[in-house]
Amino acid sequence: MAEKRMSRWYFGGLASSAAACCTHPLDLIKVHLQTQQEVKKRMVGMAIHVVKTDGVLALYNGLSASLCRQGVSHCLRETAKLGPLAFYKGLVPAGIRLIPHTVLTFVFLEQLKKYFGIRIIS
Repeated sequence: MAEKRMSRWYFGGLASSAAACCTHPLDLIKVHLQTQQEVKKRMVGMAIHVVKTDGVLALYNGLSASLCRQGVSHCLRETAKLGPLAFYKGLVPAGIRLIPHTVLTFVFLEQLKKYFGIRIIS
């Protein structure tokens, strides 16, 4: 019997929101470290400092803004404000980073297939 596949377009948004929830405390600590006037604390020390002074929930300050930024409405507002050419901002730096990464991925994949007999199932 053939399995019926349904499009689950919302899983991408859920995965993105879950990733934001997991990485937000690290991003918050990173910003605290970057805004120190002089290096007083390292990462763990800064995390302990934030938790001691403001509580555990302080690690999630600004999370709602992070989650809202990922919404469709934000995308539409920004596109209307900046115009459709805004989609191409940052294209060159992203290409400089992604093109070598993609090329190396394919090179390594071909080498794995060649030397280890790995089959890619599609």
